[in-house]
Amino acid sequence: MRLVVDTNILFSILIGGRKLRQLFLIMRESVEFQVPAAIIEEVEKLLPKAARYVGTSPELIYEIFRILIKPYLIVRDEREIPDQVREKAKELVRDVDPDDWPFVGLAMFLGVPLWTGDKELLRLSVETGFKYFVAVDTEGVEMLLEGKKIEEVEEGMRERYWESVI
Repeated sequence: MRLVVDTNILFSILIGGRKLRQLFLIMRESVEFQVPAAIIEEVEKLLPKAARYVGTSPELIYEIFRILIKPYLIVRDEREIPDQVREKAKELVRDVDPDDWPFVGLAMFLGVPLWTGDKELLRLSVETGFKYFVAVDTEGVEMLLEGKKIEEVEEGMRERYWESVI
């Protein structure tokens, strides 16, 4: 399985989301975690904040990231995303968060789900009927790991996020 992973998921793994960290550790041998190149710099900028949040040193948080997470990320250059896909991704996220276009664009380009905790991206995916990209929360990822078909996962996403779209 392949997933594009958003910054907020990686940050949550770092700051001690125990369930999320365990899930990542279990998945990291069998799932290809695709990330846009900009995420590495973005996460590294957030490491001091993560350290303050958990009450430890930035060096320790950096080591956790460097050893437990970073080696399992497949870093993709945003320039791989075709111009047409890039422009559509930018258009889609313009009113949500323009900085999210590389995640959405990479998910669109690769044709794989985007694992995110960003409620706005999750709602956008549902609102557009999953036509352009499929954003899934951690529950959706767990469903995929259980062998559920993407259509079942999408239905679960509709149930969780459609009401907030209307």
